[in-house]
Amino acid sequence: MIGDPQRLQYLEAMGIASWASRYRFVNARPTGQVEWEVAPEPEKPARGQRLQALLETPARPVERDRPATDEAPTPQTAAPLSRARALLGGDAARGESPRPSPHQAADPDAAAVSPSSEDTGAEQASANATREAAPAVDPLRFTLSLSVIGERWWLMLPGERPISAAGQALLGQMLKSVGMPAGGAPLSSLTWPLMDMPASDPVGEAREGIQVFCAGQARRHGMKIDGAVIVGDEVWSSLLDDPANELEWTCHHLPHPDDMLDSASAKRACWPLLQTAGSAWRQGLDAPE
Repeated sequence: MIGDPQRLQYLEAMGIASWASRYRFVNARPTGQVEWEVAPEPEKPARGQRLQALLETPARPVERDRPATDEAPTPQTAAPLSRARALLGGDAARGESPRPSPHQAADPDAAAVSPSSEDTGAEQASANATREAAPAVDPLRFTLSLSVIGERWWLMLPGERPISAAGQALLGQMLKSVGMPAGGAPLSSLTWPLMDMPASDPVGEAREGIQVFCAGQARRHGMKIDGAVIVGDEVWSSLLDDPANELEWTCHHLPHPDDMLDSASAKRACWPLLQTAGSAWRQGLDAPE
């Protein structure tokens, strides 16, 4: 049961202005008479009153004179990263120049540049200018599939010419013949270029892309790679043979297994390459960790 004030409010909302009780319970107290006061309507502001109030409100003071120490430092110019390392998520810290601290910027003696750093900056600027001046050409285009051998070596397979089932069986027998385990399941594949854009150094950018791709896969799977077997003679096969490459593993090349299925001479020619790869594999097993 609700009280009379609430009941009257409901009835008023329903459009019933007057109401009186028709029945009275035995020994019930009489209903009290309540006078309801009508709430006054809020006064509407005069036309233009609100605008005038806004105009009369004092504006917040603007800080005009700020100390020089609060000014944002001018960002230092960073050396441009190569397209391959930037796209594959390489280490950006290698391409950035160090930022001086505020104390060093305030001290004129500390801001002096040594001759060696000047030479390094000049060489970097010269290299960047040479790279920018090189005409842009079409990038190398290839696809490679990456597998792992015994969690120590890469098995890099051609993606443009997949190996048949018979070729896969032959490749496994070849690896086992020199004491190496057969290649595992493919980890990932790389299709180059990542973006169809002209390249100033197609070979260098493709080489760096493969290096960053392999380093990322090794880090993701927690492996330490000390060798690789490259299968097939593709456009990317010879990119990792440069002694100046930043690699901690040596590449061993093998011909495409499908080319040796019906050729005894091709198998005999491949045997010395297998022996060299197997010898390097066993040396890695015997080396102390």
